[in-house]
Amino acid sequence: MAKWNPSNLTSTLTMWFKADSSDLAALSDGDSVSSWTNQSTPQNVTQVTSTRQPTLQTNELNGKPVVRFDGTNDILSDGTVSDLNVGTGDVWFATVAKVTNTGGVSFVWEKGSTQLGLLSTKNGTLSFRLGSSTSVPLMNSGNWTRTDFFMTSASRVSSTCNGFLNGSAADTTGTTNTASINNSSVFDVGASAIGGNTLNGDVGEILVGGGTLLESERVKIESYLDDKYGLDTLPSTHEYKEFVAATGVHGVHNQDLIGELVLDVSGPVVSDTLAGVV
Repeated sequence: MAKWNPSNLTSTLTMWFKADSSDLAALSDGDSVSSWTNQSTPQNVTQVTSTRQPTLQTNELNGKPVVRFDGTNDILSDGTVSDLNVGTGDVWFATVAKVTNTGGVSFVWEKGSTQLGLLSTKNGTLSFRLGSSTSVPLMNSGNWTRTDFFMTSASRVSSTCNGFLNGSAADTTGTTNTASINNSSVFDVGASAIGGNTLNGDVGEILVGGGTLLESERVKIESYLDDKYGLDTLPSTHEYKEFVAATGVHGVHNQDLIGELVLDVSGPVVSDTLAGVV
């Protein structure tokens, strides 16, 4: 069996950006990133202005690279992403990032500054936007740190919004949100749609889906990201705390027992003749 990864998702995956993708592999440490390829659909994010391009930082997190944004004017953008035009329907995302700037709003990524995305507010609250700026999962300032990378996952399923930080439920979760996510805004990484609220920090991976995220797959995404980036932050109650989510056919062991199985309680099994095919 192999380790599970997002290519194994049955839930809808619309945007998938990872800093260790093949399109960035040719870059050296500190090189500018002018384009970041979407691993799921042909909807990439780009930046043609060299002074606004983030940089690739190699061997930054568990031997993996990250894309670094300078907090001044760096931003990567795509046009309107029709696959995320879910209206009041279901949507989800997961992200590995670090937000180091303080004192202002910092968007890790977004689609419409009040519609969909991950950001740190001016007071330091981590906001998981799933349709609007209110009635969404929140992680309060002081309950997450700007000095460490973190993993978030969040989803809106039948108007109920749940958010998780490093595999544990956010401080505010289970909210009800029926706001519409429309197709009038571009998809941006490192800043908001208007080019403001810039990120001073790093992004390792972003996954976004315009559809329903199964709970069984949410925990697999967390396992994948936690293992890949060496975060080791999953709670003890997490399904994949002790082992990594895997994929593949487990198989069926068919066998016939031939002969008599004798067990001496004071010694070992003395006859165990098995025949069959695994």
